[in-house]
Amino acid sequence: MQRNILFAGLLILINLQIFAESNPVIKKKEKVINPQDSVSLSINYLKKHVQASKDWQIENPEIQRTVTGLIHFAEDERIDSILIKLDKFQQNGDFKYINRSPSEVKDSLKLPGYLAYPTILEKMKKLDRAIWHGVDMKTIPLPEHLKNTSENKILPIAEGDEHAILKITKIQLPDSLVNVNANPDPNSKAPNDFNRIRKRQALRTQILEQARQEYNGRVEQMNLDSAIIAYRRYAVRVYSDSLQTQLHDSLVTHNNLILINYNDSVVRSVNDSIKFYVQTLQRFAQKDSVEVWVQSLTGKPTQIWLRNNQRSVNRMYIKNVQNDSIGIQLMNLDKHGLGIAIEDNVSFDRIAQKKLRDIKFEKFTPEHKLTKIQKKYTVLAPWDYGGYGHLGFSQTYLNNWKAGGNSSFAFLMVLKGYANYSNSKIKWENYGEIRDGWIRQGGGIDQTQKNDDKLELITRLGFVAYKKWYYSTEIDYVTQFFNGYNYPDKSVLISTFMSPSKTMYKLGFDYKPNKNFSLFLSPFTAKHVFVKDTVRVDQTRYGISEHSRSLWEPGLNTDLRYRINLNPHINYETKYKMFLNYQEPFRKVDLNWENTIIAQLTDRINMTFNFYLLYDSNVTFPTGDLGADGKEIYKAKWQTKEMMTIGFSYKIDRHIYSRKKLN
Repeated sequence: MQRNILFAGLLILINLQIFAESNPVIKKKEKVINPQDSVSLSINYLKKHVQASKDWQIENPEIQRTVTGLIHFAEDERIDSILIKLDKFQQNGDFKYINRSPSEVKDSLKLPGYLAYPTILEKMKKLDRAIWHGVDMKTIPLPEHLKNTSENKILPIAEGDEHAILKITKIQLPDSLVNVNANPDPNSKAPNDFNRIRKRQALRTQILEQARQEYNGRVEQMNLDSAIIAYRRYAVRVYSDSLQTQLHDSLVTHNNLILINYNDSVVRSVNDSIKFYVQTLQRFAQKDSVEVWVQSLTGKPTQIWLRNNQRSVNRMYIKNVQNDSIGIQLMNLDKHGLGIAIEDNVSFDRIAQKKLRDIKFEKFTPEHKLTKIQKKYTVLAPWDYGGYGHLGFSQTYLNNWKAGGNSSFAFLMVLKGYANYSNSKIKWENYGEIRDGWIRQGGGIDQTQKNDDKLELITRLGFVAYKKWYYSTEIDYVTQFFNGYNYPDKSVLISTFMSPSKTMYKLGFDYKPNKNFSLFLSPFTAKHVFVKDTVRVDQTRYGISEHSRSLWEPGLNTDLRYRINLNPHINYETKYKMFLNYQEPFRKVDLNWENTIIAQLTDRINMTFNFYLLYDSNVTFPTGDLGADGKEIYKAKWQTKEMMTIGFSYKIDRHIYSRKKLN
């Protein structure tokens, strides 16, 4: 019974639904579209297809310029509001359109009076040599405690230590005093012999004591002289370091003042130019006119321009339903005002009423047979994006540990990301990597050292040439985030953010037989090395002239990448890069070989092993040898780095799907 009731109810609902869809009297309520949403939708669609699109081309540039102007009109404020805001801004005497920090001046080394960092170091060394050559050590006063000090580097001979006296002072005793019985027996010999032995013993003791006192006196004087020399050398070193620090600070301040004055003058000049051109556009905008058409119900339209700088008067007639006419005058007051006045002579013309023309509207009935419409789509996934993150820690704590050692803490963060586009003709690959690693030994904050620091951005665009070969171009940018020192010495900065930075511009051929192998040969490559902070960083360490901040080199570049899964949980990836300078081939070569093994221990924990081998002919290191000019010789060396970490990891691998209609 219940089944029958349920079945009858379903039949009633189905019939009602069919009746509602087939009844022409019932109309569905149309969806109301917000005008603001439609404007935003129109702007986004036009921007996508008209302003910046690689797939669609504008045949007529005038159409593109016109549509772009329409987009700006819809997006931006009204011109009157913009002019009012500009007037308010310009009333402030200290108003600046743009500003720039002095640190952003790129041609600082070309400024008159600006000193490069190697010049500052040379001046400091020259001051140090002048102090050491010009100071008189004897004129340096000594502290009181140093004159009466009893702390000797050479120990004196203790009283009564005859063995030490004979050994250290090398004194030669007469034969009669070499062997003397210190405890003669008065009963075994005559009294005269006993007294003679006692006198010889006293003479021996007197000679040895005199030699000991003379030696101890010399030792005391030597220790005092040594302490005086060490103290005076230390005093000269402290004095020289203090003057060098003052000289360094004054020269850096001098450079900063030059930069500030130069930058202020450039900023003022640029702002004055911007002000002039903005005022030119303001005057142009003030002359802008608005075209207005005024039309009566049956009369001809009259055109009038609303403008600020010129007034004009137009005449027109307005009519009523009976076709009676009244003459009026229209005069533009300003850009937003219109004046209307009736003429003195008013005339009425009665004209026969015209017949109204009936317009018949035909109703359009669409085709309801949907079976005739055939649409087929294919699903595409042109975009692949993903990333890899790794966070590893290592910590050791020691306290009263007999075997020795230091407490330590290590941290490593690795972030990699990519976004690749691919279709039958184009491949566009984008890659970014951030590495940051620190280690601290002994627990002190001053013992914290950087062991990994890297920022790399790569974009490569390729067009199909033949089968798996592509015409490709690439930009590769590498720098670091934090300051780098020659640890454990933190007194001299050797690198910092964008100091240096290396950019490679490549053009060549890319061979991609599969997604795990890539060979990029770029015979047209430009290498650009740039040091932003030449005040604190010596750019000559990276092959750059002391009078410049950058270096350009043309050459041949080769990039090789190979990846393989050794098993379901272990994968290996190698990257090899070589740059050969055309100006000095086989003498200036850059090699970079990176090897990475990742073992996935669990879903979120892995072990990573990295081995780097690097050689850059422009990056030199001190050898400890001096050249003919007396300066230390610097040479390029192989650089190696090996790291193994265990930590948390997370991987993203996604596809962006789209559909394509098939004919």
